[in-house]
Amino acid sequence: MKAYKVCMTIAGSDPSGGAGIQADLKTFHRHGCYGQAVITALTVQNSLGVSACHDVDSDLIEVQIANVMDDLMPDAVKIGMVGSAAAVDAIATCIEHFKPGFVVLDPIIFSSSGYPLTDEETARRMLDRLAPLCHLLTPNLPEARYIARRPHETDAHLLLASLRERFPGLSILLKGGHGEGAPTDYLLPSDGKVISFEGKHISSANTHGTGCVLSSAITANMANGMPLAQAVGEAKAFVEQAIMKGSGYYAGKGHGALYLL
Repeated sequence: MKAYKVCMTIAGSDPSGGAGIQADLKTFHRHGCYGQAVITALTVQNSLGVSACHDVDSDLIEVQIANVMDDLMPDAVKIGMVGSAAAVDAIATCIEHFKPGFVVLDPIIFSSSGYPLTDEETARRMLDRLAPLCHLLTPNLPEARYIARRPHETDAHLLLASLRERFPGLSILLKGGHGEGAPTDYLLPSDGKVISFEGKHISSANTHGTGCVLSSAITANMANGMPLAQAVGEAKAFVEQAIMKGSGYYAGKGHGALYLL
């Protein structure tokens, strides 16, 4: 019988340690969860940005997931960067077969520095095939505009309505960190009304990996048995604390990582 909760991250590797599977595993650990990691891509990046990306073969991704889930089934799964349409299909096949209890999809399309991390076909397969198998979608504003095909939309409620129309069975968390003013996130549960989570602007250069940390913190909170709204609220508070704690540390020449020690 398991004495701990288990979380799996299916995402890209960040050799600088600020985002991707490295940030996810640190976050799982901070939340008392045992972390598993399936690597989908190897990136070349540091605090200044991403300069290259090399995808892992889709067959290897599928066998990694299947081999681990067959042995120690995770309580919750976070899916981040997926670099190819074939990789999307491999992940979807495993989710369909093993049916983990809760799956968070962080639809990473661009890096924070604007580097494209997927192509049009991969994004389409991720949204058409993989997203409907998940429980929570966590786009930021640029990603939500891309998914909703509303490139200039500024109204969060209209974006959520468009996303709900496309994904009627999913809960959706629209992250507001790319908007103007205080970062407010909006959660639209699959069976409820919009809940807003107001944040505060924190002056810090160390914000690399905020999206990864937020989605993995939600994953860990769900594995630990929290209701969705509580899981999101506590994850947002965790990220804010990690940004504030990291603001006094030197962490590279660009946007350093959050404080996850």
